[in-house]
Amino acid sequence: MRKPKQLLSKQRGMALFQVLLMVAIISVLLIIMSKQTQSTVHQAQLLQDRVERELALSSAAAYVDSLLLSNDWLMSRNDPQSPLYQINFYGEPHLIPLPQRAAYGALGPEVTLQLQNEASLLDLNFRTNDIEPLLLQLGKSPLQARQMVDELRNFLRAPEQIYFQNVADLAHLESWTVEDVAMLRNLTSVSAPIFNPVWMPNELLPVLLTPEQAATIRALRKSNESSAGLLQDFYGDVDAADTGTFPGIAQRMRLTDESSGLELYREVDYRPRHPSPMRLYAKYFQQE
Repeated sequence: MRKPKQLLSKQRGMALFQVLLMVAIISVLLIIMSKQTQSTVHQAQLLQDRVERELALSSAAAYVDSLLLSNDWLMSRNDPQSPLYQINFYGEPHLIPLPQRAAYGALGPEVTLQLQNEASLLDLNFRTNDIEPLLLQLGKSPLQARQMVDELRNFLRAPEQIYFQNVADLAHLESWTVEDVAMLRNLTSVSAPIFNPVWMPNELLPVLLTPEQAATIRALRKSNESSAGLLQDFYGDVDAADTGTFPGIAQRMRLTDESSGLELYREVDYRPRHPSPMRLYAKYFQQE
């Protein structure tokens, strides 16, 4: 009689163990599912926040567009009452205060604007003589720079006479790498056959000017003094009547929300008197 009782007791013990094991497994699964759910919710919240910031930054870009289309750039640049006061077209950061509107709620109180005049960049198709000193300035050896420029010229002199349609096309050349293209992207163009030195970025100053001339222009720019006429005199390789001092319609715009590091990049034609005052060529967001 004792053996059946012992057997029954053992069976009950095994059943209890199995129940506890199942409870433990279910608990672990619930914990995993809970963490996955929390992670999913967190990722969804991050995505929602990113979308809200992108929409807000697009709205801020539309506000900046309205300022650029409704104001004389050079007059506003020297007007302390203008929101475009001290604006530049050589890529240096400029703070634009935002109106207090719900559309900009996901951003900080101001955004950082960088405008680069497209015609003040080195055109890969027409200014190959300047590409070699630029490569040297960026750290390439004389041998590397010469090899890269020779291949660039050979490509342009081919019987088909194919021009570069995008700066990124350089990466198709054997001696050029993606990293090389990234170095030159903000300093070169494929749509600026008539060079305007007035608004060249600071990185091009030591490439196209003497060290003393470059230092003079930097000092004038730092104090927001006009350097247009002096730059034309220093450079002296273009006809002032062809280029003038006024920025061209084609501009590269970067708008950054410093509070989040979100940046909006666009390539835009501003044509205030045209029936279609804006023409957009490129647009993308990136997170710093």
